[in-house]
Amino acid sequence: MKIRLIEDNDTLDAIRLMKEYVTINGEFHGFEYNEAVWMRYFLDIVEHQKTNPHYLAIGCYTEHNIQGFLTAHAYVNYYNNKYIMDVKDCIVNLENKNNAYIVYKLFDAMIEHTKKHGGKHWRADSVRGESDSLRYGKLLAKRYDAKLNTSIRGVIGE
Repeated sequence: MKIRLIEDNDTLDAIRLMKEYVTINGEFHGFEYNEAVWMRYFLDIVEHQKTNPHYLAIGCYTEHNIQGFLTAHAYVNYYNNKYIMDVKDCIVNLENKNNAYIVYKLFDAMIEHTKKHGGKHWRADSVRGESDSLRYGKLLAKRYDAKLNTSIRGVIGE
């Protein structure tokens, strides 16, 4: 498996993988997935990463088949004015048996990219259900000696 940037001619494979992922998982609490909105966001990251290291879209490939991808965008922490690489999506093919390995490869590459460009911090949130989010968080915390925090999402009614 090889990790590389997602480029203009790779976008359809990643978009299809995202569609498959959302179809299998269903809606996430507090989110109404809008395919067109997400696609614009994704294509913006692919475009911006060409000239700005604060944007990243990488895929994990076997031959020419995408097995997973990660998107991230850095922001400035308002507590200390330092950049944090914020993982937006880490999407895998749910039919694979080795997804933990794919997630590790993607995060290893994101961390290397961040270090290469002077960054020292990263974060990853999850919109998955509570048990899936906890497994994802524990997987990353163990591998990267990271701190597991809680994220709360609410929906304000009419």
